[in-house]
Amino acid sequence: MPLKKEDIVALGRTGENLKNVLRHLIAKFPQAAQSISGMSAWLDYNRSNCQRLLNAIQKSDNGQQVLCLLPGISGLEEFIVKVSAQLQEAQLMLEAEKAVQVFNLQIKQYARSHAELKRLLTDAQGCADENNQAFTAENKRKQHFLSSKQLLDSSVDSLFACHVLTENSFDKAFLQEVALVSKRGITRSKEAPPFVQFYTHPNPEGFTAPDQITADSYIENNQFRIGIIEEFSDPALKQAYSSYSASNSAIVFNDVNEGGPFDASFLFTNPDELANPLVHPSQCSSTSISIKNPTEKLVMMVFLDKKLDMRSSVNVGCYLGNQKVEEGKLRADELWTERLAEFPELNVLHASSPRAKNIAGLAVGEMTDYLFNFARLNKDDFVCYMVEVNFPIWSSTYRIYFEHS
Repeated sequence: MPLKKEDIVALGRTGENLKNVLRHLIAKFPQAAQSISGMSAWLDYNRSNCQRLLNAIQKSDNGQQVLCLLPGISGLEEFIVKVSAQLQEAQLMLEAEKAVQVFNLQIKQYARSHAELKRLLTDAQGCADENNQAFTAENKRKQHFLSSKQLLDSSVDSLFACHVLTENSFDKAFLQEVALVSKRGITRSKEAPPFVQFYTHPNPEGFTAPDQITADSYIENNQFRIGIIEEFSDPALKQAYSSYSASNSAIVFNDVNEGGPFDASFLFTNPDELANPLVHPSQCSSTSISIKNPTEKLVMMVFLDKKLDMRSSVNVGCYLGNQKVEEGKLRADELWTERLAEFPELNVLHASSPRAKNIAGLAVGEMTDYLFNFARLNKDDFVCYMVEVNFPIWSSTYRIYFEHS
């Protein structure tokens, strides 16, 4: 019997948990035992199974692939016995044993063997009606949008977020991030909360208000800045600035065109917030946009310096809540605990393609050119990753993350 969508999701989470647990366990091995031949010799364990374990941890894109790449239950159980004889890591061993037990129960629930489960997962991957699933998911998101819009008495027609990432030339421990966030068609009633723009970097000493950014503005190297982009914002936005919250890293605007739509666009420079994964042990970096207001359309772009991109693999997910990932401790396989079952589609855009200029009426080309002009960077030196979502889930976070090697 074919697997149902909810079964595939449940199996995927089991796979992601196994990947996370096994990665932590293998990280405790001596460095020489973290390769196929080294692990086989150190544990006196089947070389083929060592290869399958390492492939599951290093080469899988999702939890379902993990389950297909891993050895069978007997091979995993033997692995745990072998590791127990070499390591004194009681908690990790307990977690690994439990994860394997759950996997064993799911094999029995959905198939007659591990081999059959792999066939079912492969068939499900190849035969899923993606268009029908997307339609169903979009309808659900639309209902959520309409409900949250009524609940909050506010909404945003479109949200465009663009991040440009390159190495910080002043401090190689960090990436230089320059970002633009543009919200179009913001509406709010008199009963709605004030309009607030959040960010993640602590305010610098002496901060009192956001800068005013124009086409003549340019990056001030190694300094954090947040500013209102005059060309892409309602003229009343500047006058509506009310205060800032140092504890929440937020700037507050009150009484902006109440009852009528307005636009608000911001530019951020973060020189010392994102750890450089090429030199940091975590080897992972992440950009995200949180949906703080009910929003009809999200377009998110990340321009990654080609020098970073050539050593990276990229993925995307939608996550519960708006919590910030602690820099320097991020591991992509640990993000699974908050990830929703729905995966946005990730696209790679060439800078000269039509979709790099206009998406659903949004002049993304003009805004990205503006951002690169501010940053004094050449767009041709970057690879562009893009996510487009209708009715993004309110109070969630869409994250594009990179694993570097």
